[in-house]
Amino acid sequence: MHSEELDRMEKKTPEQMLRVELENEFGFSPIVARALLNKIASYNNSNNPSNQSVGTIFYWAASSKEPAGKPIEEINLVQVRLTLNASTDISVLRKSGMQALREVKIARITQEAQDQGAYLTQEDIAVLLCSSVRTVRRDIERLRKNGIDIPTRGQKMDIGKGVSHKAQIVELYLKNYQYTDIERHTKHSTASIERYIQDFSRVVMLLNQDLNIADIRPAANMSERLIYEYKALYEKYNSENNSRLNEIKSKAIIVKKGGIHA
Repeated sequence: MHSEELDRMEKKTPEQMLRVELENEFGFSPIVARALLNKIASYNNSNNPSNQSVGTIFYWAASSKEPAGKPIEEINLVQVRLTLNASTDISVLRKSGMQALREVKIARITQEAQDQGAYLTQEDIAVLLCSSVRTVRRDIERLRKNGIDIPTRGQKMDIGKGVSHKAQIVELYLKNYQYTDIERHTKHSTASIERYIQDFSRVVMLLNQDLNIADIRPAANMSERLIYEYKALYEKYNSENNSRLNEIKSKAIIVKKGGIHA
């Protein structure tokens, strides 16, 4: 086939047909039509079940930037990926029962939503867990009484931003809690706990290179808020000659001498 014939064949696609329809039947300009097609393609790709991990779903939640009191139909929604079923859930159910499993799920999905720039409401959680709002409310109250941060939209809009769950977990580690104790106390998996400690270690290394927050943010790929929280922990426990922090600092010195940067 000639090049011109191949060009014509390439244009015989559903996307091309839709673009022509948008332009001819709905009066959109070529630029607007292409923008709409790109938006549709992006939406379809993000909602494609093949892109999801086992046990996860996509859900639309209120953006963490939205103020309180705004009608739901006017709120900017953010698509978040939530882990409804994790590999460790069956073990929790077997050892501690349904209530404990529900609390683990509540802690997990609310923090996953927050990490992706959104807040779930108690109604969202009830729908996701096939439970009642009253039951979810009781679970959240019990978790918060035990010192576990559950970032829901209502709570964050009422009291503002507190210390993140990541900083809370790192502080428990610096207080010499074992991984199993931290996991039980915070309802986080060992993998998550290890990741937060690694992030904290990276911030410590960068602080020891005399970098400021503005330089650390892109290097560590973290929010300024979290870096400030980690910096506060570093300063607090550094003054106490903390053994675990000293271990992190010694590793940071080795990395620095080796010429490796975050």
